[in-house]
Amino acid sequence: MFKEGDLVKFNDRGLALFKFVSGSIAVIASDAKKVYEYDFSDSNKIEFYTYNILVSGQLFNDIPDEFLKRITEKDEKNS
Repeated sequence: MFKEGDLVKFNDRGLALFKFVSGSIAVIASDAKKVYEYDFSDSNKIEFYTYNILVSGQLFNDIPDEFLKRITEKDEKNS
């Protein structure tokens, strides 16, 4: 999990996603927020965490934890 204030560097997927805002790094701008998704067809409840991130001065809200892990580099040193 990420913490507010963490600095994350994008991998190739993240760079491609944020190329129009010229972003190569992001700051985690909020603590984790637990979100629920319901599938009413089979009464299935999925829970996950989301974060707000700041990329090149633009705020992006409610980015899912698993998605954020896929677009950032692994094994970053604590900065």
